[in-house]
Formats: sequence, structure tokens, C-alpha cells
Amino acid sequence: MNGALVLIDINNVIVKDKRDVSEYVREAIRSRYGFEPDFDINEYEGFPAQVMVHDILKKNGVTDEEINARLEGCAEELGYSYYNVTGKEAIGILDGSKQLLEELSKKNVLIGIATGDIESIIKNKLQRANLSDFFKLGEYGNKDKELSNVIKKAIQKAKELGSVSTACLIASNPHIIHAAKSIGIKTIGVASGRYTREELGDAGADLIVDSVKDRGKIVKAILS
Repeated sequence: MNGALVLIDINNVIVKDKRDVSEYVREAIRSRYGFEPDFDINEYEGFPAQVMVHDILKKNGVTDEEINARLEGCAEELGYSYYNVTGKEAIGILDGSKQLLEELSKKNVLIGIATGDIESIIKNKLQRANLSDFFKLGEYGNKDKELSNVIKKAIQKAKELGSVSTACLIASNPHIIHAAKSIGIKTIGVASGRYTREELGDAGADLIVDSVKDRGKIVKAILS
């Protein structure tokens, strides 16, 4: 390890589900709260899991008391439902992903996860993509609803593994980019998801690329 740390929110940066995954959220809420929710999953890309579920339930008329009574186990339910709905299917691996991870590893950059998504879901995606071995640590949205805290905890884990002189976050959504900038972390926005270059720039991304195929720019930014 050379002191450089990169944290990646892998959704729509490294991997991408091949079909609409809103059904797993519906299944989890149906199982946990007993009704069929109405929502647009695209509105919640990049949201912490707990925030997403709470907002969906509120918009469907569920009271805070009812939400909180069953919210604790909902993240686990989401993980089960994701696996049942799509977790055994092939997952899309975005072009340039493996090459970027290989180059960062060769340069002794410590690679970790920081995401608002569920730990079991992210690990399932990495296993299906055969990319798990590149990632040495992670923090997830089922453990903390504040994305800035997720990032801080991931950095702390990295420091327990060795010296961290620089840290950088790569993501395709403005929510976690804004959170990283709020605590002084360098950010790289990847416009390979639903959010535009302009939205990533407005969130404070220090560098914006169209995809991880621009690995020369990405690696330079991480190491600079």
C-alpha cells in the first residue's frame, strides 16, 4: 500500500443490473409492511437504503411510528429479496472496470467500498462479477443513513490496515459525491448512470469522466 485510498460506489460505475430491480424493493416492503408500495426506483439511485425505504413508506401513507417499528430488519429483508429477484442472474460489468481495478492494484492503491446500498447486495454483485478480491474493505448504507458517516467509517477501516495519505471517492451519483466533498474528500464523478455530468459537477466532483474507460485520468487524479 502506497498510502493512496480509493473508495468506490460500484453501482453504475463498476457493475450494473441488467433489468429493473424495483421488484426486490417491492417484495421487501410487501413482506415487511404487508402492502404493495407505489414508487419510482429511479428517484432513489444513490440514496442510503434506510432513507429510501423511509421515504417510500412515508409517500405511501405509513406513519413514522409504523415505519420505525419494523425498519430495523428491513435492510436484511432487502438483501434477501434482491437475491431472490435477481441475485442469481448475470450482472453487467461496465467496460474498463476490471482494467481500472487491475491498474490501481498494481500501483498498490488500497481499494474499498463506500455506498448507500446494502452490504449483502453489494457483495452479491461483486461475487457475480468475479471482482470481490480487488476490494479490501467496505462501509454500507444499511449501517448508517448518513453518507458522510459511511465514508468516514470506510476511511477509518483503511487506516487500520495501514497509512492513508490521500483518499478519493468514485461514484456515479451526486448524493455520495456531495457527502464526500462535505468532509473534504477528493471526488471523481462517472457519468455512466442516470445522472448527468452537470449534476455530478453541481455536487462538487473534482473530475468528471464519461466512464471508467478513462482510467488514465482517473488514476492520475487518485495519485495526485
